[in-house]
Amino acid sequence: MLAQWLIIDGNNLLHSAPEFAARVRSNFALARHDLVRRLEELLGLMAPRITVVFDGTIGGRQTGFESSAVEVIFTSADVSADATIERLAAEAGNPQSVVVVSSDRLERYTVESSGVRSLSCRSFVEEMARVQGELHRRLQQTRRQPGTRGTLGDFFR
Repeated sequence: MLAQWLIIDGNNLLHSAPEFAARVRSNFALARHDLVRRLEELLGLMAPRITVVFDGTIGGRQTGFESSAVEVIFTSADVSADATIERLAAEAGNPQSVVVVSSDRLERYTVESSGVRSLSCRSFVEEMARVQGELHRRLQQTRRQPGTRGTLGDFFR
């Protein structure tokens, strides 16, 4: 597990992740939606709590972003995602258990000064791929064992 709480700069991650690049150019709202759904799949594997923060000035809140698993925050026009992330990090009860995902160096330095760890978007995308690869490997391994039935618990070993 990467952390107890991941706080992700959503727009920053979308623009940094090659897998979202084409979608960002063609339909930014759909790219955001896809990111939230992807993060839902990783809940519990990378962190038991995930918050993604989007700048409200770019596209604003659209329907379809509701998630029972991932907290989605759209900032108001007068508050940046960076400021919201910094506030969340500063208010964290146990900063060592929090990881902020952003490729903005100033943002990362700021949250690190409050004891929160940070990770670049590139490193986070690599970690997502590793976790999903491990999940896929476990699924394949469970399917290959003759005479056994996999259970949901097999994926969390």
